[in-house]
Amino acid sequence: MKIAHVIVNLGKGGGQRSTIDLIRATADTFDNHLILLENKRNYDIPDIKTYSLSEDKKIYKKFDLLGDYLLSKKLQKLLNELQVDLVISHMEVTAKIVRFISLPKIFYMRVDITQELETLKEKSSFRYKKRKRLYKKLFNNQNLITISKDTETNICKVINPKVIETIYNPFDKEKIRQLALEKVDIPKAEYIIQIGSGIRKKRQDILLEAFSKIEDKKIKLLLLGTAENKDILNLIKKFNIEKERIIFKSFAQNPYPYIKNAKLLVLSSDREGLPRVIVESLILKTPVVSTDCDTGPRELLINELSKYLSKVNDAEKLSINVNKALISYPEIHEDYTKCFDKVEIKKKFINYVEKNKNEI
Repeated sequence: MKIAHVIVNLGKGGGQRSTIDLIRATADTFDNHLILLENKRNYDIPDIKTYSLSEDKKIYKKFDLLGDYLLSKKLQKLLNELQVDLVISHMEVTAKIVRFISLPKIFYMRVDITQELETLKEKSSFRYKKRKRLYKKLFNNQNLITISKDTETNICKVINPKVIETIYNPFDKEKIRQLALEKVDIPKAEYIIQIGSGIRKKRQDILLEAFSKIEDKKIKLLLLGTAENKDILNLIKKFNIEKERIIFKSFAQNPYPYIKNAKLLVLSSDREGLPRVIVESLILKTPVVSTDCDTGPRELLINELSKYLSKVNDAEKLSINVNKALISYPEIHEDYTKCFDKVEIKKKFINYVEKNKNEI
């Protein structure tokens, strides 16, 4: 079977990495092709057949629905040339393009759209109703895959899918451990790590406030995926943090050595799908402290690790859990990551396609 996986671009997000991992995990079963809406690339993937529909999708975005339709015509032409059997949309943005395609399709729900709807509901009733209508139009009576069980539950409160199943992102655990041994410019001092950029998206304001409250005033904070910027510098000043305690690193194609050598990984988000960085940290035996946002972390930090889940938007509680984790942390054993192994996920994905191929 020839499958086209459609994503926005190869930017440095977790969704992109998860799509790449799924393609690689199933490469011996399916003839996979990766199609980008725009030609922006942070990852080097010579082993994957990759195509771009445009240099920058902004020109299409200006035309709203018409722009989506015009991009879909380019996509349909490419799919016909490649003789594709199945199309998989991996992001909500790509779903707006893929909906026009006259081929069997699956929508991979990598975020919980209900969280976005709840935020819109608080801000604007008009925008909330408009977006809800759009999502119903996109996903009602369609074949969906979610990346967390909580996301599946939440989506079914809004959408009536034809088929829906949770399939976790695949992780090549041995490769992650090997890549973690690569020599990179690891900070010489002990450090806590946070991965991903965006004060609003990743709530780096809460992270920095919590960091300012922890007892160890020598340990540093590595912001991997964040370039030095005015907003962060203002927060450092606001919370009276010594600037030399914050380490900025805008991007690392291989983040694993930084994770492996960290004393602790912290996630401070209000919203997540299923955070890759938590799974990767557990694979590398690096302790994790996270906010207990609506989907994701509580499916990962289970049993003894669940006490390191912190209330969302609570810097005080986050700092308390960071302090506890730096003093002692339970043993991180293989059972915590067993269900994310690429072999298990590959079986589930192939089974989903085979089981539902007559419905797709």
